[in-house]
Amino acid sequence: MRSVYIIEPIPGVRLIPFLAPQAETDNRLFQEVPWEDYGKFMNRVKDPVVADIIIAPHEYAVLKKKPEYFEACQEIARTHKKPLLISAYQDDPSPITIQGTIILRASAYKSMLGPHEVVMPAYIEDVGQLYGSEPMARPERASVGFVGKAGFSTMRDVARYLIRNYILRHGPDREGLYFRRHALASLARESAITLDVTARRRFSAHRKTIEVAPEDARRRYIESLKNSLFTLAPRGDGNFSLRFFETLAVGRIPVLIDTDAPLPLEDLIPYDEFIVRIPWQQVDQTGSLVASFFASKSDTEIEDMQRKARQMFETYLYMPAFLKRVFNGDLPGI
Repeated sequence: MRSVYIIEPIPGVRLIPFLAPQAETDNRLFQEVPWEDYGKFMNRVKDPVVADIIIAPHEYAVLKKKPEYFEACQEIARTHKKPLLISAYQDDPSPITIQGTIILRASAYKSMLGPHEVVMPAYIEDVGQLYGSEPMARPERASVGFVGKAGFSTMRDVARYLIRNYILRHGPDREGLYFRRHALASLARESAITLDVTARRRFSAHRKTIEVAPEDARRRYIESLKNSLFTLAPRGDGNFSLRFFETLAVGRIPVLIDTDAPLPLEDLIPYDEFIVRIPWQQVDQTGSLVASFFASKSDTEIEDMQRKARQMFETYLYMPAFLKRVFNGDLPGI
């Protein structure tokens, strides 16, 4: 177990999630890992001299706004010749190039990922433990679910979407909404697929944007995850997906629209044994590709994929399990 020195935080500023329980005033919904699940995965020390790693206690987005404090954090690490661990749990996928650091990040582009940047899973509830994760029997037709933002609240939102995704952005850096809408349209055209969709106009995992009662939104979302063999899991505003990990947690098969998104522990986890990966260039063929994939698999293979999805989530991709590996020194470069 690695010894860590945690730098004195800025008073009143939120700590990174694995250092302190989530505050009751937090606006994020359905992303709280029970504090007791983290367990004792690191040895906290009071002297940086005996530490293996020094941790900046606030998210990178906060540190950037506090340059004097951020520089002081880096100076502590430099003085003691220890790596500075920074959490960048954010949508912005821009490379973070700071000498002497280890960056834990959720959103990135694989083609731009630096050697000191480590991709983390999303902070999500273990929905498999909460709602069950037994494999479903192979249905007669491929069943695909999606519950989430896929529409627009106002005409201004429509205009913004068109400008961003057809004029300003191209390729894999288009918004998640673009890939959701194109993939859903393709799935709807495929007669060999049973589609279960609830398209929201706003993001549902935040108190300020959710458009129905949180308990109703969650009930419908979990129902879709559990009752669909496949769940469409394209990127969100960042180049990663909460839905991808939640699908694995309930032991179902995510359909990942691959927008050059690195996945956690890709050198260790055989993702293509339990997910469907569709290159972003083929998003308009999602329906036919999923149908062909389903037709090529036996009942046993479909069941094995579901079991492996749950196993990989539980062993590696639930945030407490992932962090245990980080602080046990099981990951290259850490």
